[in-house]
Amino acid sequence: MSYDYIIKQYIKMIKDVKVRHCKATEFLSQLQGASIQIEEDNNCNNPELHVYAAGRKYFSYYGIPAVNELWPFLNALVRASTGVVQLDQQELEMAKKIRGNIKLFVTQDCTKCPIAAELLYQVALVNQNVTLEVIDSEMYDSLAKQFHVMNVPKIVLNEKTEIPGGFPPNIVLKMLMKSSNQE
Repeated sequence: MSYDYIIKQYIKMIKDVKVRHCKATEFLSQLQGASIQIEEDNNCNNPELHVYAAGRKYFSYYGIPAVNELWPFLNALVRASTGVVQLDQQELEMAKKIRGNIKLFVTQDCTKCPIAAELLYQVALVNQNVTLEVIDSEMYDSLAKQFHVMNVPKIVLNEKTEIPGGFPPNIVLKMLMKSSNQE
C-alpha cells in the first residue's frame, strides 16, 4: 500500500519549518513540495532529524520515522507550522509546567508509541522549557542500552526519571510535571 496520497495532503499543510538532518535525504525527498527549509549535516553515524520553526528547535528524531512513527512525525510538522495542538485545557496547563529534556524511546512497530509521541510532540510545541528527543531504540541500540530500555514506549526525563509511556496522556503529563518539579 502506498501512502503517497496521504503524504501529499500533509505536504500542503507544512509551512515555514526547517529540518536539519543527517543521513535522511531519502526520507525527506518524500516531503518534496512542502515549505520546508532543509539543511544537511553529515556528522553522524545514524539518521537524525532536527525540527525548527518560529525561531526555535521543537524536537529531534533519531532514526527515520516510518510505519507507526510516520504519522505522529507528520502531525508534528503540521503542528509546528500551524501552532495548533489537541490538548485540553488541563493537559495544556500541565504541559507548560514540565521542565527539561525528554527522551522518548520507540520502535517502528510499537502500537502504543504513536500515542506517546503525539502527546510529547505537543508538549515540546507549547513549552520552550522542554527539549524532546524521539529515539528509535532499534537503530540507536547503544542509547537504548544506556537507558535500560526493555519495553517501549519509554520516557526518560532529565537523564534519570523513567516513565513507562503506555499510560493515558493525563497520567504521563502528571508524572512528567511532578518529576520535573522535584529536580
